[in-house]
Amino acid sequence: MRLEPSEEMMYRRMDWKERLLLLFPLLGILASVGLLLIGSGRWRIWGMVVVGIAAGALAVIWVVYREIQRWIMPLVNCFLEVQRDCFVAVQPLRDGEYESCRIYFEEIEGLIEGKRGKGFYVRVSGEGRSIIRGNARSRVIYISSLGYSEDKIKALYYRILKKTSKENDS
Repeated sequence: MRLEPSEEMMYRRMDWKERLLLLFPLLGILASVGLLLIGSGRWRIWGMVVVGIAAGALAVIWVVYREIQRWIMPLVNCFLEVQRDCFVAVQPLRDGEYESCRIYFEEIEGLIEGKRGKGFYVRVSGEGRSIIRGNARSRVIYISSLGYSEDKIKALYYRILKKTSKENDS
């Protein structure tokens, strides 16, 4: 069983990034109005409040914009695959880095389903043949549902669960 992601989720993230870019000029205009209120003298307090709100919103939007930008990357070579004796995954991590793993079923200690079908965690026993590359410093890897339908991720999860139970029974 091999799953390849659709790029729809990345396009949604790119749309969010573009929408956030539209907020920068609007907040700049709001800050300018606040400065005009401060300059008028009569509405000085309201002007400071408006400038403060605009500056705070600009800072928050900048942080969110940078975080979304870190998560936008191509999904061309990404996949999840259950082979005869192992599970193989290549998935995006962040900042143009990819995480990959080859986990043999006999080395899987635990399999935990994520919330609302949003992926699952695989815990691998000590040093064995399994390979985990990327951000996984420990022997636990999160298999993201990014780009996959909930049904396909659940089917993959149950297929791995079935394979690990067969390996542990024999």
